[in-house]
Amino acid sequence: MDLANVTLPNDSVTPHYTGAKLLDDRQPFHRRLMAMAELHDRKSADYGKDEDPLSNVRASEDFGVPAWVGAVIRMNDKVRRLQTLARKGKLANEPPAESFLDIAVYAIIADILYEEASRVSRSVGLSCS
Repeated sequence: MDLANVTLPNDSVTPHYTGAKLLDDRQPFHRRLMAMAELHDRKSADYGKDEDPLSNVRASEDFGVPAWVGAVIRMNDKVRRLQTLARKGKLANEPPAESFLDIAVYAIIADILYEEASRVSRSVGLSCS
């Protein structure tokens, strides 16, 4: 699915517009989508740069790891945390809900970075992996 050309309105009147309909904060799935966006924005303020909110994830390239793979590695850290929850029944430092949202956010980031790498690779005739 190519989402690169999806445009959203910039005005603050419709902050949760998806192109098809407004997100309904009465629905648990939609609430989590909104929470994901808020979590990403909040964490990007600490980790990203204004000009590139994904710069911290792209930094994996400094170690020879494609950026999208770096996002998958970070996602795996969250999966490991949830494995601890499943094994021990509790977590010490982060609520499970945040780990679930982090996984979803990292999946979207990985998809964005994979798409970018694929686009660049196609333009020069290389593989993105």
